[in-house]
Amino acid sequence: MIPSTLATDPAFVLVYPHGLELGAIAAAALDAAGIYHHAGSFPYAPDEPHAAVVYLIDERRLLALGPRTTVEHALELIGSSQPATTVVLAERDSQAAWLASNPHVGGWIVAPPDGAALVATVRAAAATLAAREALHAARGESEQLIQIGLALSAERDVTRLQQTIVRSARELTRADSGSLYLLEDGDDGERVLRFAVAQTGPGDAGTYLGAVLPLSRTSISGYVAVSGETVRIDDAYALAADAEYRVNRSFDQANGYRTMSVLAVPMRDHVDTIVGVIMLINRKPDFDLELTSTAHTEEVVQPFSARDEHVLLSLASQGGVALENRALLDSIQELFEQFVRASVKAIEVRDKSTQGHSERVADLTIMQAEAVNSVETGRFAGLHFDADQLREMRYAALLHDFGKVAVPEYIFGKAKKLPEGRIDAIRLRFLLAIEQTRDERRRAELRALLDHVRNANEPQIVAAEIGDALDALARMTYRDLDGERPLLDASEIDFLRIPRGSLSAEERRTMEQHVTQSFYFLREIPWTKTPWQHVPEMAYGHHEHLDGTGYPRGLKGNEIVPQVRMMTISDVFDALTANDRPYKPAMSAERALDILVREFADRGKVDRDLLDLFIAKRVYEPVVAARA
Repeated sequence: MIPSTLATDPAFVLVYPHGLELGAIAAAALDAAGIYHHAGSFPYAPDEPHAAVVYLIDERRLLALGPRTTVEHALELIGSSQPATTVVLAERDSQAAWLASNPHVGGWIVAPPDGAALVATVRAAAATLAAREALHAARGESEQLIQIGLALSAERDVTRLQQTIVRSARELTRADSGSLYLLEDGDDGERVLRFAVAQTGPGDAGTYLGAVLPLSRTSISGYVAVSGETVRIDDAYALAADAEYRVNRSFDQANGYRTMSVLAVPMRDHVDTIVGVIMLINRKPDFDLELTSTAHTEEVVQPFSARDEHVLLSLASQGGVALENRALLDSIQELFEQFVRASVKAIEVRDKSTQGHSERVADLTIMQAEAVNSVETGRFAGLHFDADQLREMRYAALLHDFGKVAVPEYIFGKAKKLPEGRIDAIRLRFLLAIEQTRDERRRAELRALLDHVRNANEPQIVAAEIGDALDALARMTYRDLDGERPLLDASEIDFLRIPRGSLSAEERRTMEQHVTQSFYFLREIPWTKTPWQHVPEMAYGHHEHLDGTGYPRGLKGNEIVPQVRMMTISDVFDALTANDRPYKPAMSAERALDILVREFADRGKVDRDLLDLFIAKRVYEPVVAARA
């Protein structure tokens, strides 16, 4: 006779082969001890899915399986296929004493079995099996917690981090629903709980809520956050009358849900300060089980155990530290962003004529990269830039001109070919030379030559007639207190002969050094400890051309990566369309694109495919519109 309580919830089942006679006394002892037993075959699936199996197998049957290795393999299969162990019923003159030391043998008894000895041996084997299974489960939970900890420490997106914390907590405890509340400062300075994430059902990845709740002991989450205590409830609808907190049934009523078992624990940071609350609802026999109705919920939901509480506290500790680390990294990121913005302002203070240039180049480069990401066919179909690469490009573009802080300030704003103030000195010389002659033709000639000097001083290509005038001026003199002196000295002639723009060859070399200076500066920052380690190299290449004619290193072709090629297009476009450069007038977007095609793409200086995409996707329009 099997006692009814054991029949419905047996701790373990004793199974023995068909034909093995236990004897009336042994069977009666098992019945009296409440041990569920019957004949069966291996493997046996008990009616109660959580019950373990103890197999009672006689030595003769085991040895009949074959040599020792075969027997040991069979015992291993018994122990690994399900929660099971073996008790060996040995002969008095046993030939297999080695079985007693086998790790899959949980007990040893000599036939015929004595009732009391059999009960004691079977119970001891079952206890050993339960301890082994508990150790296995604990190891599994520990391994899960380790893996979860690694995943939490690696997650860089705060929303996904919060969702992972809740999902992991639910999977570890087989909870149907889970929520995360974060303790924060409210707008009025008072502490509040922000309802951050809610998940219900095995497939729910989580919903970000963001609702702010008052910090009050009247709710379960508030009580845990204020008191720091764990709350474990078997039935949320049957709270003790003296409980400080109450359950809000509005969600249940609105969604046909039934909240039963509840487990809520505080999340703490590394100094044990409470930073949030994890609350789990409705522990299930299996995580993947769907709760289909209130009746189904009340039938299958289980109370959370002390073990669940221990595991959740461990996870909450990991989660609290992970959120704290994420917040610290975010603050460092924001500090770094402020540093980059301050660096850009430092550049613009030195060179007011390029104010906003770095931001526009960054915007144009990122929009180009996003356009590349959208391409599904052709050359760029397999090219994709992730969030870190986009940020890396943005930093490189923002800081690409930082080396200008090492360039003499007068070069930035040099609107004319002659250094500032020099044209006034030349004009005075001409006026003095005009006063020193009474020949009207000579005076008219000097006035005309002064006009040529003024024209030559403009940052444009030197016309032939101006070049002839400069040749004539190189030979002309005037008199001052020290005697005969040239109207224009050699350096002034050289400045006025600048073929294009306003910078002399030496000044241009100095200006071009800003690229190298940017690289030297940026490489002092420990980028290798960040995902953006290529920033210095990218900034170093923004004036390189595919045909090798760029500077400072003369890189060509595949030596220039796509990120830098896009930055080059952005830099040239913004320089051409800028309306604040003192040495050139503003240019329309259409004219700038035409120059990019004819003078850069057609000559192999920039990537034609990237430029075509830049034009086809009209990447430039938002920047042009913002500047209008």
